[in-house]
Amino acid sequence: MEPAAAVTLPSSVHAPAQARRHLQDVGGAWPERVLDAALLVVSEAVTNALRHGSGAIELCVAVGDEQIRLEVSDEGGGLPRRRPTSDDDLGEGGRGLYLLDALTTGWGSEPRADRPGKIVWMEIPRS
Repeated sequence: MEPAAAVTLPSSVHAPAQARRHLQDVGGAWPERVLDAALLVVSEAVTNALRHGSGAIELCVAVGDEQIRLEVSDEGGGLPRRRPTSDDDLGEGGRGLYLLDALTTGWGSEPRADRPGKIVWMEIPRS
């Protein structure tokens, strides 16, 4: 993988838009389908970090020959977990992790090794 392109985002409502801009700068030459999927999952992961995490949010993008690895980290404890959803709660959220399932070849979460918090990682094929 190429070295990661990282950016620290503020813990504010502007973080998802800043994350998308960073990703567009890094992935401007990617196929449109790949960039669109990456933008959607990063936006969802950053929004989840805002809602359920704490502190500054960091986005790292690493590009390999076969795949792109996206990592969103924050300083909050607790790892993401799916919650049951139904058609009746369309406006309530809770579908973000299902989007990650649909748009990535794999994703997961783990505690940060270097300081408190967690990392949510996602992998998307380059082609």
